[in-house]
Amino acid sequence: MKTMSRILLFCAALFLLTSVERAQAQTGTAALDKVVEKFNRSGDISASFTLTATNAMNEPIDKQSGTIKIAGNKFYWKTPTMTVWYNGRQQWAYVEATQEVNLTEPTTDEIAAVNPYILIQTYKQNFSVKALKSKNSQQRIAELTPKKKGTHIDRVVITVNASTWTPQSFQIYFSDRTHSTITLSKYTTGQNFPDATFVFDKKQYPNADVIDLR
Repeated sequence: MKTMSRILLFCAALFLLTSVERAQAQTGTAALDKVVEKFNRSGDISASFTLTATNAMNEPIDKQSGTIKIAGNKFYWKTPTMTVWYNGRQQWAYVEATQEVNLTEPTTDEIAAVNPYILIQTYKQNFSVKALKSKNSQQRIAELTPKKKGTHIDRVVITVNASTWTPQSFQIYFSDRTHSTITLSKYTTGQNFPDATFVFDKKQYPNADVIDLR
């Protein structure tokens, strides 16, 4: 559960992590730049995702599906095991198995690990990028490598649809030799979510135990 929760939180950050500085192959950066441009003018966004976690022996150990909603620097995502709300200041993480909600006020560095808006704004500081060859002419593939050494992430491979300029999948490789694959579908732009979408509503979870960690 702990491992999957970590990956799911990172999934939120990677959902729309795109755009990079000058890389080894111009096609990779050009594709990602187009994704960022589209993201910036897409309004509120929602999508479905499937996440598969794989161990160091390349064996699938868990698979979950969920949905995510993004509005500026706010996000909400839900899977069968966990739901997370972030309103731009406070974050609520509800674990289905324990019916506990952890309430926190993440720092800028902490939220950069789970907030796609922050990552998009700071990508130049955090990642180096190169393009990878694709066998499909309708795809562009880019590999992102953290500039900071010693992080738990070795690299991230992003596949982009070259027709719609939306991300199709993310492959996340961790320093412990495990990796996960996030596949996106039902990508919908131009939505308008109310602020309440990104705030935990105790009335909807009357039995939940809220643990204030602020």
